[in-house]
Amino acid sequence: MADYKYDIIIIGGGPGGYPAAIYAAKNKAKVAIVERDEFGGTCLNRGCIPTKTFIKSANLYTEFKNCKRFGITVSDVNFNWDEILKNKNNVVRGLTKGVQALLKGNGVDIYKGNALLLNENTVKVTGKKEELITGANIIIATGSKPSTVPIEGVDLDGVITSNEALELKELPKSLAIIGGGVIGVELAYVFNSFGVDVTVIEMLPEILPRQDLDAIKVLKASLIKRGINILTDTQLTKIEKEKGQLKVNYQTNKGEGSITVDKVLMSIGRKAELDVLNGLPVNVNKTGIVVDDYLRTNIPNIYAVGDVIGKVMLAHVATYQAIIAVKNILGQNTKMDYKVIPSCIYTNPEIASVGLTEEEAKERYGSLKVGKFPFAASGKAKTIGETEGFVKIICEEKYNEIIGVHIVGPHATELIAEAALAMKMECTAEELVDTIHAHPTLSESVMEASGDVLGFAIHSL
Repeated sequence: MADYKYDIIIIGGGPGGYPAAIYAAKNKAKVAIVERDEFGGTCLNRGCIPTKTFIKSANLYTEFKNCKRFGITVSDVNFNWDEILKNKNNVVRGLTKGVQALLKGNGVDIYKGNALLLNENTVKVTGKKEELITGANIIIATGSKPSTVPIEGVDLDGVITSNEALELKELPKSLAIIGGGVIGVELAYVFNSFGVDVTVIEMLPEILPRQDLDAIKVLKASLIKRGINILTDTQLTKIEKEKGQLKVNYQTNKGEGSITVDKVLMSIGRKAELDVLNGLPVNVNKTGIVVDDYLRTNIPNIYAVGDVIGKVMLAHVATYQAIIAVKNILGQNTKMDYKVIPSCIYTNPEIASVGLTEEEAKERYGSLKVGKFPFAASGKAKTIGETEGFVKIICEEKYNEIIGVHIVGPHATELIAEAALAMKMECTAEELVDTIHAHPTLSESVMEASGDVLGFAIHSL
């Protein structure tokens, strides 16, 4: 390593890059990180964090409009979009500064600019000046960018991605969202909450693919009740200008149709950001950089983590991969394990899941035991007035080991942590039931669902 300036160079300062840098530095490695934009990546600047600040505002606005049942009277409930944007920007700015402070505080050398690989050990950084830096090992954590589709009209003014949606200075009166995945559904909830007429167009038979079908039914019904129009099995065919608006043409199994809106949000997924490779013969496939179980590329000293490998495009997965990659560079020989990965959808009600869906579990295990507990039977859910949804626990039949948990309802995204830990510890339904849960809490519903697996949930028939 003495021949190189750094032990590890990390390209990208998002949730895969900056944790790798900090973890490596805490383990006495000499580390550099290169970031061309703001630290925190898409998640902090244009994804997870901005959307959650919007969702908090949306939830508060909705709660204030409906607080009469709790004995609270509020008059003239309204919102100020400029202030909502300002709050979002303040939160993002503070967290971004915090990431940079953590990097500096841990002795990581920071380079601002665009990075290109010149060979397996050399990175060219083009910022205010051009620099060449060398490292014994390199971690690529360049993330992803919004995908596009080759459909007529996608380049028209008013057709935006999630990046632009989070910076809108004025709310449109109407919005078509192309894609019913997590980003599309969350933004549909946000904009609908603030009075925008929202239509979601999804080409698949159902929104939110890979989620529990029962949970999707609950959320979909709630979104429709709020006034969101959801079109599934619907293929976008063309976007065109019409009298200052955008005409969105689509095809269904019943024929052609169209809607006219002020804005069109393209939310059809993301693709790996690969410009950094600069012709270096790193193996790639249709999803991104190819890595092995140790997160190594075909070039032994180059690793890749996060969205750029396209395996599971979640910020917390990128962070976990970052730690695994650094451990392997330091000689610990640790494999990446994708078995227990929680996913969260921040609508209202929320959805969270970990492990297999019921359909996947049937295919893999055959016979199953499934327990379910409705929030309508939860004392805590009733006190907060949020009784939509349920907890579902899926167990294999022989040992009652928990292999999947799906929650739709209040604070599902927080409750899922217990389920993830239970699965990581290979917990059985009996062990979860045998753990005393505080009362009254929403977490009791997880215990009750485990009891239902065994046939003796207390608060359900």
